[in-house]
This record gives sequence, structure tokens and C-alpha cells, in this order.
Amino acid sequence: MQLLSILVGCLLPAVGAADPVIVISPHNSSIRHEFGQAFERWHMERFGEPATVEWRNVGGTSDAVKFVLSEFESKPDGIGIDCFFGGGPEPYLRLAELDLAEPCKLPPEVLDGIPHEANGVELYDPQYRWYGAALSSFGILQNLRVTTRLDLPTVHRWEDLASPGLCDWVAGGDPRRSGTMNNMYEAYLQACGWERGWQLLTEVAGNISQFDRLSSSTAKEVTLGEAACGFAIDFYAFTQIAYAGRTNLTFVLPEDFTAISLDGIAILKGPPHPELARRFLEFVMGDAGQKLWLLPRGHPEGPQQYSIERMAVRPDLYRRYREVSNIAFSPFDLRSGFRYDPQLAQSRRDVMSAMFGALLVDTHSELRLAWKAIIERGSSPDECAELGRVPLSEAEVLALAKDEWKDPAFRTRQRIEWQSWAQKKYRRLAGKY
Repeated sequence: MQLLSILVGCLLPAVGAADPVIVISPHNSSIRHEFGQAFERWHMERFGEPATVEWRNVGGTSDAVKFVLSEFESKPDGIGIDCFFGGGPEPYLRLAELDLAEPCKLPPEVLDGIPHEANGVELYDPQYRWYGAALSSFGILQNLRVTTRLDLPTVHRWEDLASPGLCDWVAGGDPRRSGTMNNMYEAYLQACGWERGWQLLTEVAGNISQFDRLSSSTAKEVTLGEAACGFAIDFYAFTQIAYAGRTNLTFVLPEDFTAISLDGIAILKGPPHPELARRFLEFVMGDAGQKLWLLPRGHPEGPQQYSIERMAVRPDLYRRYREVSNIAFSPFDLRSGFRYDPQLAQSRRDVMSAMFGALLVDTHSELRLAWKAIIERGSSPDECAELGRVPLSEAEVLALAKDEWKDPAFRTRQRIEWQSWAQKKYRRLAGKY
């Protein structure tokens, strides 16, 4: 009888054993650690039961989205993951479009504190399939010591990154690997128009010494002095400034246009732990989770081990902690004439990612030689325009995204054609033939 009791006890879960909510996230280890620990404390205080977060990390946002979509192809009813947490707005629009996000309306005491939009950016889906968990702004991180020592131009606008004086001194990431970088490049096109936007992006790419895989690596390059300035999302910049000091680094929101974007969260279709998934969502969107973004490390209600320095989506927190938070402004007070259109970005994202890759990254060595040759010849407007010319119009890209781009064989052929087209153009401008 005693032996039977022991065997039965081995088969049953231990009393009080913590159930995991399984979360796939491109967030860095600091954010995963702080949200995981805080959720455990919050869950125990709120429900009197233990709960843990089991994180799944497969790389950046683009890699995470590809993984999730691939898994759903073979497991349409659920992939064994509860939540997708992190990344820009496009992944959530896509998950909702494909009916892969589970609707979940937050309790009124949580939802009532979140506006439906901020600076023209929608903060949650009208059908409650996704929510903006945090807000981000894109800007430029600059190393003041490098700029001063090498007498390089300072940057105040996005177009300044295309200055010939910054050739080889700009840091940028591969937009096919980084959702953040893809959003930044897309913002150029939306703010400046198709032709002017591509010209600036191509000139900026000519100034980049090498493309990084992750957006966080770009900020670190600037901090280490391997680049004078670079694309940066605000929280990566704030983290590097906290490390290196304000006399060494500066972060600017460019004067020509500033984009506000959201970092999202959604419950995936067929979650293995639906109740825990709903609780995790409520935690992230409520006061307890939102304070982790805004409050400084060591604050009783903030992160305990790592600084996060992100913008919350609850406006009241900025008023309540104005004298405490290191974030000096509220995105809800920002007035900008530019509105980033995530729907437009999502509708052409895959095509644009391939174009960015083929025209700027895969042919980067040829592009740099062409750009340097143009600079040496005086950067004539005609040659700069030719450098930035692309093989498709904006309307043609949208049409391509709706139809032919769905064919894998066509996508492969098109990428190769774009690469070949760009190489010939760059070699011609470089004087190679």
C-alpha cells in the first residue's frame, strides 16, 4: 500500500507546482528576465498560486514571425505557444489577418486606462486580437567623441545620415533580420516619398560600413566608436547612454520626421494555457507590467536588476512618475505631422524586405564603390538620383505584393533579377564598365 502511494505520488504534479505560460519573444534577455520575475510575484499576490514564464527565443522579430507562421502551417489548431510578445505592429496585423491571434478583451479596469491611439498610432485592435504593450520612437544615436575628434558632421535630421562626410561612419542593420530596421527604412519611404526616400536610403547605405544583423548591435557599434552615428530605437539608445555617459553619446529625434511605433503582445491561436495567457496579457497591459517599462531600476515597483527605459501605453503613469522616471517626455504629448502607416507597411512588407536586401545589402560592396566614386566626382544631382533609382514604382510593388509575390519560385527569381540589376547599375556608376 505504501509502495502504491509512492508510485501515485510520482505520477501526480506536486502541490503548488508553477504552471508555465509559454511566450515567444524577440525581446532581449533583460526584458524577459524582469517581466518573468515580476509576473511570478504579481500572479502569487493576485491569485495566491505560483506561475512561471517559459520563454522561447528564436532571434529577432522577423525570425520569430517566420517561426510562428511555419509552425502553424503544420499545426493549424495551435503550436504549443501561448503568447507572442514584442516586435513592431506589422507582425500583429499579420497574425490577426491570418486568424492566428486569439481575441481577448481586457477587464475594464485595465482597458479604460489605455487610449485607443497615440499620435495617430492605434494602440489596440478593435477586435482585441492584439495590444500595444509599449511605445517606441526611432532616432539617431551619435558618438560625440568620434564626431569631434574626426571633425565629422553632426546629425539633426534623417537626411543628414546621407551626408558624404559620413561615408564609412554610419551604422545600420539588415532590414530582413530586424523588424526595427525594416520599420525605419519604411518610414523613410512614407515620409519622403518613393523616389526621394529610395535615394536617401541608398546614399545612407553607401555610408554604412557593414550591415548588422540586429538593431541592438548598431547602437553598440556607435558606443564603441566603430561608427560615428547610427539608426537606433529609443530604448537601445537610452541604455547605451546610461552606460557610456551623456558627454560621450547623444540621441536625437530627427527634425524632419519622427515616427512612433508600438511593441505588441497577442495570445496565439489555440494557446496550451489559455487562462494563464489571459493573465499574462492582463499583467503586461496593467499597472504592474507597464511600470516595468517606465520606472528606473531599483524602484520598488520597477525593474530590479536591469534598466529597461521604455515608453508605457498608460498616460497616467507619466503624470504619476514624472519626477521619478528617466524618460523625459510622454509620447502622448508629442505633436508630429508625420503618421507612420502600419497597414501600408504590412501590405508590402515582404516585397520591401526583399527589395531592401537585394538593392542595399546583398549588393553592398558594389553600392559603396559607386557611392564613393560619385562623391569623388562631386555628388552631382543626376548621379545621386541614378544611384537611388529602383526597378519598380510604388504602385507596382503593391500590385506585386497582392499577387505574384505569393509564388516562392517567382520570389527567388525576382530577388536574383534585382541583385543583378543593382550590380550593373552600381558598377556602371563606379566606372567599372
